[in-house]
Amino acid sequence: MLDSLKKRPGSLRWAPRQRFCATEAGRLALQEYEESIARYQARIEKNRADLDKLQQGWAQAHKVTAADATVLGEFAKKDLLPREVQVALDACGTTLREVQEAVDRLFTAGLLAPSGGGGPLPSSSAEGDEADEEL
Repeated sequence: MLDSLKKRPGSLRWAPRQRFCATEAGRLALQEYEESIARYQARIEKNRADLDKLQQGWAQAHKVTAADATVLGEFAKKDLLPREVQVALDACGTTLREVQEAVDRLFTAGLLAPSGGGGPLPSSSAEGDEADEEL
């Protein structure tokens, strides 16, 4: 249990209660993703392998994971805390840690930004810092 509170090595540190929003690039990437999914859904023949390939292609193009599209979609609606996104995606089994990891990837890819500007806090010298429960 305590291991789940520790930040993973290399994770970014954010101010407590930091809200995030999709950047213009993030909104365009999300639109591209949604259009690709719509084209797939319009096809007569559908198979899971093609859908997986489409999602992986999008993720690789943006240097994120395929599941990050769902997280990005939540942040595109309005400025949110990672915890709020986790609550919205709770029925999918998404954990706060997964949302925090997605935030780091989406920020690094330029698809997500901290609301009000700024960036990650400088990393602390102590290893194994506990995750900020307010994120």
